Amino acid sequence: MSWLREPLLHFVVLGMALLALDRALAGGAAEDTRERSIVVDEGVRAELADAWEHAHGAPPSQAELEALVARWIDDEILYREALERGLDRDDPQVRSRLASSMGYVLDAQALASEPTEDELRAHFAAHREQWAHEARIDFTQVFVSSEHEDARARAEALLAQVIAGASPSGLGDTFSGGRRYRGRTIAQLEEIFGAELARGVESMEQGAWALLPSRFGWHVVRVDARSAASEADFEAAREDVLHDLREQRTIEARARELARLRERWDVVVR
Repeated sequence: MSWLREPLLHFVVLGMALLALDRALAGGAAEDTRERSIVVDEGVRAELADAWEHAHGAPPSQAELEALVARWIDDEILYREALERGLDRDDPQVRSRLASSMGYVLDAQALASEPTEDELRAHFAAHREQWAHEARIDFTQVFVSSEHEDARARAEALLAQVIAGASPSGLGDTFSGGRRYRGRTIAQLEEIFGAELARGVESMEQGAWALLPSRFGWHVVRVDARSAASEADFEAAREDVLHDLREQRTIEARARELARLRERWDVVVR
């Protein structure tokens, strides 16, 4: 039954175990943290059935559900035995996985409120530049490496060829970034080539060839197309703004939950 090895089912099992353990600790149900009762209720069955249906596209049969429950019980026993033996502390990967899973539990507990229209618009106004569109440029280049002693002379000769109508394909040296660049901002070009070439491209007329230097050598460049910068538009960016604000609130809610959990622990930094 290879389906019992489905990673999704294992994740659900671990998540359910962590949630149950967190509830037990938070409620202070027993001084002995080594809880010996393993309860298989309708909630457990529903979670396992949902995970199966998500993975296989159909609900499990009764026999399949019974096998899932049996596997869940085995995993729960192994999980609790591992905790008693401190395996969660001795293995960095296990510790990281448990911490990550507990983070999902916190996210589920600390559900942030849905933003109102006014809150969405305020978030958009506070981060307007995030959704503005910078001017972008498409260009083609023929590259001549500075390793050549006569690099500039070679580049000038290539410039004359393309101005006369020669195809840039196959001319010049190979450049690691390629021959054609599409939809790049001036800031991106400056990061790749340096300020001199980026500013030179910015001031060029579309369709014209020019010779520009960079830290790599010389570039025979033609601007193929431009798209103008535009202000951010709330309606166009609405879904992105909503996603961004939801993510911010989830981070803030998790931080509050972590602060609450910190109060339960004495942290000693030596």
